[in-house]
Amino acid sequence: METTIEQLENGTVTDRVIEIKSIYKSTKQTVQPAFDTKIKWWAGVERLSEEQKKEKDYYVVVGETTSDRVHLNTKITLKDGLIFDLNNAVDKVNWDWVKHCPQVAMSFAEAQASKALFYVHIEGRESEMRTRTVEKRHEAVALVLNDPATNYVNRALLLNMDMEGEQPSVIKDFLLETAEKSPEKIFRIYRDKAMKIHLLYLKAKKMYLVKVDPRDNVVTYGSTILGISDDSAIAYLQSNEDILMLLERDVNPDYFASKGMEVPASTQVEEKVLTPLEKAQAAKRLKEESKN
Repeated sequence: METTIEQLENGTVTDRVIEIKSIYKSTKQTVQPAFDTKIKWWAGVERLSEEQKKEKDYYVVVGETTSDRVHLNTKITLKDGLIFDLNNAVDKVNWDWVKHCPQVAMSFAEAQASKALFYVHIEGRESEMRTRTVEKRHEAVALVLNDPATNYVNRALLLNMDMEGEQPSVIKDFLLETAEKSPEKIFRIYRDKAMKIHLLYLKAKKMYLVKVDPRDNVVTYGSTILGISDDSAIAYLQSNEDILMLLERDVNPDYFASKGMEVPASTQVEEKVLTPLEKAQAAKRLKEESKN
């Protein structure tokens, strides 16, 4: 199990050591406490009265602005291999504010996704993360490879790619590429039970059974307003089985006919054009329901 920063901060004497690594080995940068506009104080810096400062062997100096005192503000030069020994009182006080600096990320992955030039290095963590990433990719690829080719078009549609008419090998290549780059997307379309309704909804849009008004984004099925976005429309279908069944009948009429299934008459959707007032009232109702 990987060690976390919190475990290092609260660990044993031998564990409580924070090592800073640089994205570029030769990089050095001097930093000062970052001012937090929300609390109107410097992040990680203890507020001390003048009397309290006298009782401290060390404290962080911030807020000095005059030319003869600005040099007193606390600063630290970050570099590759810099150590904060949290058993040392000075290092502990400094780490409390350094970890809030935008130049310092809590992991290599976080540094890559931000503008941070430095990150906290924990022995073995980066290799564990790389291993997990590779394992996820292999797992996602296996889902695609073990899937019948007849499912590929629907899988691609769930990834917002209409590939109907394409060769199965082309669609398979697209799915495998997605598995390599974004395995979580593959996990979602293969494992999320809600994807069945999502797929039905996308097919209905493609067949123009479900329509989206470009003026206000209201989603309608006949005279029924499903929502004011794709997500809210899908949520509506999930909680209204009668409408869902009717939509499924319209999307897959052959399937219903082969099974001898009938949709209750009470669910029939009337085809009519909604007035702007009706749409506005329904959209308002949907917004209020989504808040509850």
